[in-house]
Formats: sequence, C-alpha cells, structure tokens
Amino acid sequence: MAHHPGRLFGNQRRVLLAAILCLGVATTPVISQQVDLEEVMCTLCHFEQGDAFATSIHYKRGLLLCNDCHGGLPFEADTEIAKAPGTGFIGRPARGDIAALCGSCHSGPAQFFVQGPHREWHNEANPTCISCHSNHAVVDATLDLIDESCSKCHEIGTPALAWGTDLAAALRGAKGDLDHTATILDSLIAADRSLRHAMPLLETATSSLREADPRSHALDQALMNKTFDLFRQDLTAVEQAIADHAETRERRRWIVYPVWGFIVVNVLLMWVKRRQLK
Repeated sequence: MAHHPGRLFGNQRRVLLAAILCLGVATTPVISQQVDLEEVMCTLCHFEQGDAFATSIHYKRGLLLCNDCHGGLPFEADTEIAKAPGTGFIGRPARGDIAALCGSCHSGPAQFFVQGPHREWHNEANPTCISCHSNHAVVDATLDLIDESCSKCHEIGTPALAWGTDLAAALRGAKGDLDHTATILDSLIAADRSLRHAMPLLETATSSLREADPRSHALDQALMNKTFDLFRQDLTAVEQAIADHAETRERRRWIVYPVWGFIVVNVLLMWVKRRQLK
C-alpha cells in the first residue's frame, strides 16, 4: 500500500516523505559510566529483574538505575535503610502512575499519549508505556516495535491494526526518502562545496522529522497528516536546492561550449592566416 506523507490513506504518494524513528528519545539523566549490576543491592533479591534490566537500552546507555523508577538507595545493603521514607522509595509503581513516571523523562511521547485512544491507562483493556516498551528489558525504540506492539492487542483486519501498520509503513518510507536525499546532498557537496547552503535546509527537514516521533503516540491521523505535510515541505526545499544546483551547472556547461568553440575557431583562423603569410 502506497502512502502519502500528508495523506496516509490517499491514492498517491509524494516522491519525498519526511521521516523519523517512531518512538521518542527524550533527555534523561546520564550516569557517567555504566554501573556493574553486581554492585547494585536490589539485584541480590530481584535477580530476574536485574537480568532483564541488563539487556535494556536504559542500562546499556548508562541512563538509569533501579532508583530512577522505584526510588530507594540502590547501593545500600541494609534493606530498611535502602527503603526508608526519606529515600523516595515507592516500590512497584501503580498502573495509573506508569505514564507519569515514564513521562518524567520522555515528556514528548507522554504529552501525545494522553491525547490518544490509549489515554485511559487506568482501564486494563488499554496499554500503558510498558505494554509496548517493556518495563525492565526496555528495547531500543524502532519502527518494528509498532508492528510487534499493535498486533499484541489488535487482530488482523481490524481498523486499529491497519492504522498502526500504515503509520509504520509511512514512517519507514519517510525515513528512507530523507536518508536518500541526505546521501545525494552529501555526494554533491563532496564534488562542489558551493551546495553547502542546502545543509541548513536538510537540518530543518531532519528536525521536522523528529516531531513525528512523539506525535505518533497520539495515534491521531489528522495530526500525523499535518506533520507529514510539514515534513514534505521541508524536504522538498532540499530537493529544490539540489535541482537548482544541477540546473545552474548545466547552464554553465552550455555557456562553456560556445566559449571553447570561439577559442578553437580563432586558433584555426590564426593558423590558416599564418600559413598564408608564409
């Protein structure tokens, strides 16, 4: 099924879509270096959760430890001290608190998640953040996660699954178009640095693309259509700059031909005249 960045369910697809990862990457407190989980006292009892957390993107990137979500003192061996009231220990977060907890770092996705069809996360029929992203073994946010997550609850042939599939496909196509345009621009700049003025345009398109990431959590077709339209405009500006550059080079080439022709003719005339003088 073809997709148009401005109209996901249209019959035509624009040549250029704007793009990005579908799942939000937000600013989170970064630990200076990865901590050895054997030094984390929590894992002595909660070893299964510790093993799962060791595989997570949060741990691999040194972003979080147990206390960032559960509170407490992760390096304290005495459990009474580790879980004392002043440590902020909350234990297992309640289902209704998960979205707010994740949103403390991932504010963009959380902002749009509460606008979407899954916003009533208190209802167990609806997913929370960890339903798609997992809790301890958090995987890297990729477009494949959309396919895997939607199909957990929505059956094949349902509008909800079709919408999720179409959204993922449109985002994949958009990212591919952006990458393709960036590759062309890089190769042209390597040969002619005068095209560097198009780089800010590409950066604008890339920045616009990132907006699709958190907004996708709202699962709002109108919002995503508007977002893709803006992406298309920004990416088209890059494409136009490349086209203008090619046109200018072609025009210069045709100007050079008559100049060289004039020079060659004059050289021949001078050669003929010299022979006549001899």
